[in-house]
Amino acid sequence: MPGRHSAPSSATSSRGFAKYGVVAVALFLVVGGGVVVAQKAFGSECGDPASYSLAADPAIAPVLQKIVDETSAESLGCARIEVTATESGQVSAAVAKGDDVPSLWIPDSSLWIGKTVRSTASLIDLASQSVAGTPAVLAARKDEVPFFDTWLTALKLEGLRIGNPLTNTTSDAAILGAVAEAGSDETALDSVGAALVPIAQAQAATRGEADPTVRLDDLVADGGVAVVSEQAFLAYQQDNNVELGATVPPTGSIFLNFPLAVTEPAGDRHETAKSVGTALATAIESEQGQRALSDAGFRSADNAPLDSDRGIGDVTPLTIADQQAAESTLRQYQVLALPSRTLVMEDVSGSMNYSAGADSRIALTVQASETGNRLFPDNASMGLWAFSIGLGGESQDYRELAPIRRMDEKVGNTTQREVLLQQTRTLPALVGGGTGLYDTTLAAFRTVQQGYDPDAVNSVIILTDGTNEDPDSIALDELLSTLRAEQDPSRPVVIVTIGITDDADAGVLQQISAATGGTSFVARNPAEIPNVFVNALRSRSGR
Repeated sequence: MPGRHSAPSSATSSRGFAKYGVVAVALFLVVGGGVVVAQKAFGSECGDPASYSLAADPAIAPVLQKIVDETSAESLGCARIEVTATESGQVSAAVAKGDDVPSLWIPDSSLWIGKTVRSTASLIDLASQSVAGTPAVLAARKDEVPFFDTWLTALKLEGLRIGNPLTNTTSDAAILGAVAEAGSDETALDSVGAALVPIAQAQAATRGEADPTVRLDDLVADGGVAVVSEQAFLAYQQDNNVELGATVPPTGSIFLNFPLAVTEPAGDRHETAKSVGTALATAIESEQGQRALSDAGFRSADNAPLDSDRGIGDVTPLTIADQQAAESTLRQYQVLALPSRTLVMEDVSGSMNYSAGADSRIALTVQASETGNRLFPDNASMGLWAFSIGLGGESQDYRELAPIRRMDEKVGNTTQREVLLQQTRTLPALVGGGTGLYDTTLAAFRTVQQGYDPDAVNSVIILTDGTNEDPDSIALDELLSTLRAEQDPSRPVVIVTIGITDDADAGVLQQISAATGGTSFVARNPAEIPNVFVNALRSRSGR
C-alpha cells in the first residue's frame, strides 16, 4: 500500500548466541494461550529425539508450527519441538518465577526479554535477536484512512482503538512510537503523557480490545482507527474477506521483532537446548521458512517490505533513545488506567472574583472544571465541595455541593456527571469571604479515607488562589503532622494541590501535597488554568 514512508534501515537476525542484558521497557502481564504439539517425522539417525518446548507468541505460533512440522528431527538437532501458543507476558512471568519454564521462547518483542532480565537479574541466551518483524500500523476502513504526522497526533485522536497497553505489546507500540519521536525532549515527553490521560481513563471500557481481532471487528462495524500490527491487519483481511486501509506516520513505527531466547533452566539440557535453538533459527531463516513467514504476513528480520505490494511498504523503524523515559511513561499509563475516586475542593473566597486576563479567576476555574469533568470516564467517582470561611455555617468552612458518586450513577432524572456540571456552574454565585484552607483540607482527606475504594486511586484535588485566612483553624504544622499520622500506606489518599495565579501560597500547597505523597501545581497565567485537571490526573503517576 502506498504511503509516506522512509526506506527501512538495515538489520540482521544476528543468529548465534548473545547474552541479553539490556534494561528494557517494563511491559505488563498478558494471560491466555493454547498448546499445539509438533507432529513431525524424524529419521532413525536420531534414535529417540528428546522433546523441547517452545513457547511462542500466539501471533507467530501457527507459522512456527508449520516450519517445525516441515523440518526433520535431524535438522532440528535431533529434537522434537513442542510449540505452545502463549502470550509473551505469561512466559515472562513464568521465567521470572522459575515455574513451568519452556526450553525456548519467542516473544513478540525484545522488550519482554529485557523485562525478564530485570526480574531475574540473570542473563538470557539468544539464539536469534529476531526471527521475523512486523510494524505497528493505524488501520481504518479502506476509504477512511486519515493522515497522521506523528504517533503523538494519532494518540490524540478521539476514540482511537489502542487496545490495552497494560497487557498488549502492539498497544504499547503506539505509546512507544510517540516516546521515540520525543527523544530526550522533556516538553515533548510531557505532551505524550498528557495525550495518555483520556485514553487511560477510558481503559475500563476498552479492556476487551486487547485482542486485535476485536479492534478490527469494531472498526469494520463502526469506523474509526485501530492500532494493530501489519501482520494482524493482513491476516484479518484474508480471514474475513474484507479490504481495509492502513498507514503509519512519516516518522516511522515501532517494530515487533520476535527474538528467539533459550530459557531452558541451567543444567545438562541447557547446552543442548542452545543447539536446538540454533537449529530452529536456521530452519526459520531458510528459504522455506522465510516463505512460510511471508505467507503469514510477517516481514523478514531486516524489516524489508512484503512482496506483491502487501502491507504498507517501506517503514522507518523507530527506536527508543531513553529507555528510562519509556518505562516512566508506561508506568504512568498503568496508574492512570486505574479508576479515580476524587473529591474536588473549589476555592470560592472573595479573591476568586479578581481578574485573570479577560475573565475572572472563578470563571476560568469553572471552565477548567468542566474540562476535567469530560476527562473522567463513567467508572470514575467524583464529588465536589466549595470552600471559604464559614461557607458551611458557623465554624465549617466548606459546603458539599455533590457527594462522591460514580459519574454514571443516576441522581433523580439525571446523572452524577450532570449534577457536577450544574453545581460547578453555581460556584461564581458563592464567591465571598476569606480562604478556609486548612480545616477543609483535613475534612476532605478524612472523607475520602472513610469511603476508601481499594480498586481505585483515591485523591483530593484542591484548587485555590490564596493561603489560609481562618484564624480559628488548625495550624499548618498540626495539619501536616495529622495528615502524615493518619495516612495509611495500605489505603493511601493523595492530595493534589493547584494554585491559581502567583497569589496562591505555593510553598504551603507543596507541603500539603507532599505530606500525602501528592503533587502540587501552580497555574501562573490564565492560559494554564484550563489544563489543571490534566495535570492533576497525571500527577498520580509521580511524573
